[in-house]
Parts: sequence; structure tokens; C-alpha cells
Amino acid sequence: MTNVQSKLLSLVDEIVEICKKEKLNYIVSDVTAAYITDHKSFNEDQCLFNIMMPLPDIIKLEKYVNKNLSETRIIEYWKNNPDLYMLKFRYVDKTTLFFDGGVAEKRKYNGIFVNILPTREFEPANDVRGIERYIQIQNYGQKSLVPALIICKLLSRITHINIFKSLVMRRVKLDNANYIHYGLLKSGKMTKEKMIDYVITENLKANKPFRSARFLPEELVNENEEIKENCLAFMNDKSNVIKLPIDLYTNVKEVEFEGRKYNVYAEQEKYLETMYGADWYAISREDIPGSTRSTVICDTEIPYEEYMEYIKDDEVTLTDIRERKLEYNIWMGKVHNPAVNKTWRTFYRARRSVDRIDIWYKLRNKRDKLAEAYEAKDIAKLKKILKPYINATERYRVDKIGFYIDDELFKYATLVWESENRPGKTDSEGNMLTYAQYIYSLVPDIYKTETPDEYFAKRGTQIIDN
Repeated sequence: MTNVQSKLLSLVDEIVEICKKEKLNYIVSDVTAAYITDHKSFNEDQCLFNIMMPLPDIIKLEKYVNKNLSETRIIEYWKNNPDLYMLKFRYVDKTTLFFDGGVAEKRKYNGIFVNILPTREFEPANDVRGIERYIQIQNYGQKSLVPALIICKLLSRITHINIFKSLVMRRVKLDNANYIHYGLLKSGKMTKEKMIDYVITENLKANKPFRSARFLPEELVNENEEIKENCLAFMNDKSNVIKLPIDLYTNVKEVEFEGRKYNVYAEQEKYLETMYGADWYAISREDIPGSTRSTVICDTEIPYEEYMEYIKDDEVTLTDIRERKLEYNIWMGKVHNPAVNKTWRTFYRARRSVDRIDIWYKLRNKRDKLAEAYEAKDIAKLKKILKPYINATERYRVDKIGFYIDDELFKYATLVWESENRPGKTDSEGNMLTYAQYIYSLVPDIYKTETPDEYFAKRGTQIIDN
């Protein structure tokens, strides 16, 4: 274990002890939860540790730290740093140094830290949600896009043509900009600091429970799709509201890591699937950043304030580095990535048409066998025959492209996906789509209305059987 990791875990231990003493709730969260479940110790120089806590409990934690540990610890969040990307909390060791030049976020307290992500039990009013999103987009350096975004959202609503909205949304760092006009309106009357006070205060005052049908038994949901139950919610860095189980902090288990025991949600797969969607396994196992990267300056013995004072007269400041990194990120998001993504998506859509015909032809003379296997619910046989179809569907899904041949093959494939319990995806309304429903939502209408057989029949094409 590196010195940075040792210090990092000592900070986590402090938080856990305070939680026990003050009766606060926590779980180790997202990628960190996946990592400590897979490993008993650090494998390399990983230096990220994320936990989740209820928002009211984090405020209590902050008060405890300010009263008892203010000489050596600080919790950084929007109240003392309104330029952070999102409403999150960083438990920072003031006696250490940790600066990452690869991060554009304007962090004020550059010590070794633990990320604390807030969950909310109650849903704030729409204007509160919109103001929070407005602050996020402002901190991403994209405030100038807000008026155009609001106008294009309005045009999309009036004309029912989503292209207007997507023209701007694909340029911003948020996936959800609902109610953001409230933020623009409030910004003319309130400073950012006052908007932040309003957002936090109103979130703590809210009393309308978040609700979702996602965590109910499937048979109950099928009987009545209107049935929902209380849940928790987490707003991620893209402003998406992710619904989480109401028992997130009570249905826990202890996982041993580096000789310590930490709480994680007991139904880990359900939690990670909810956080990351269909790609939950791969995303939750992505590499965790390490402390030996060339962009990192760190020391467990030097207080960051001393280091900042030492370099204050340098020609290039740490602030300059972060601002240039932010400019680079914005250029990548506005110019480079859209152009590259558009090119690749165009290629993949064209390639999908080729694969559609090739796989249709491969399966053309196997329809009777597929029908027999389907009637017999012979999943193993279906999977074997449909292997090229199943693989192509998953390959294109990764790029949000729906692969589809016709209703018959889709029906057979759906039975396979259901038998495998393939994770689905939450739509923009918070409703959970099955894997098959999500794939179908990505398929162009022409594929749904015209099969390859019909396509060739219209053109009088002669099909030569293999």
C-alpha cells in the first residue's frame, strides 16, 4: 500500500467512526464498491475512494468536522467552493498535498480526499432542480449555451421535432437539462452563492418522496404499471436523476478491504446496474486513477497551503493549468468528439445494414429449427443458432444502435435475453426498459416495417440458397 493509499484509508476510517458515533448512514459506492468487492487490497496505486451518504447526514458530518476537526480537515462543497462541477462533498486532509492537473474542476482544497456523494429521499420543486442544473452547466464553462438550449427545448416542444433540442444538448456536458430555464431566470436576481444556498436549503426542506416502480417485484409491476414505491435518488455529474433502493443504507453487508470492514449495499449487482445501466459491469470495473500519473503532484507530509504559497509566483500557476484543461475539454466536447462520433456512427449504421443482410441470409434456412426450439423453450439450442444475431445486437448496442432483422427473430432473441436476465436501461422518465425493449427503441422504423424478404421481393431479387 502506498503512502497516499494509507492516508486515504485513514480518512475513510475517520468518516466511518464519525458515522458510528453520530448515527449517520453511509455505503461505499459505485466504482469503489465494485473494486473492494473484487479485491482484498489495492493492486496498484489507485487513489480514489467514493462513498454515499444521505444529504442530511452529510450536512451533520460537515458540522461535526467544523466543530471538532477544523484544524486538519475540511469538507469542500458548493458552500465553500461554488465552482465544483456538481453538488458533491470532498472530505479533505488539509495536512497533505494532492493536485491533479488532469482534472479541470476548480478544487480549492488540494489535499488527499474522499468523495462523498449525496442521495436524496425527497424530491425538490422543479425550479430547484433547474437551478442546480444551471449551476452545473455554468461550472462546466458552458453558461453561454443556456439561452440557445432553452429556445431549442421550446421549439422541440412546440413542433414535436427533437432535432432542435439535440442540436444543443449534444454540445453540453449534461444529459438532462429539464427546468434549466429557472436557473437562467434566477441568475438575473441572485448570485451563484445565493442560488446554491437556495438549492441546498430547499433540498433539505423537501417532503415529497421520490418514487419508482423499478424495485418492485416484476409480477406486481406487470399487474399495475402505476404502482410505485418510495426510493432514494442521486443526481450524477450529467444531471441525470438515478433512482436507488429505499433500503440502500439498511440492506448492507460488510466487505473486508486492507484489513478493514466497510459497508456496501447487499444487492451489489442491482445497485451497480441502476447506477450505470446496461454496461454496469464494464463501467464499474474501469481502471481507477492512480497517484503516480504525470499530472499528479502529491505528498502526505506537506500541507497543500504551504505548497500553494511556495509556487504562487511561478509563471504558470495551478489555476492556469486547470483553466487550460477546461478549455481543452470544451474544445474536445464541442469540436473534436462530435465530429469523430458522427463519422463512426455513420459507419456503424452503414455496417449494420450489411450485417443485417448477412445474418438474415445465414439464418434463412434455419427458421424451422428456431421455431421448434422456441416452442420447446430450448434456450441452449436457440442461443447456438442465434449466436451471430445475439452477438451483433450487443455489439451495436454499445454504440446505441439498434440491430434488428424481423419480428420473428426478435421474438426468439427476446426469450434468450430474458433467460439471461440481461440488464436493461432506465429511460428519461425514470422507467425501466428491459434489454429487448431498449434494443427495439434504438431500431429505425424502416427496419420494423420492412423485412429483408420484403425488401428483396419488391426488387425482384433472386435469392440463391446456400
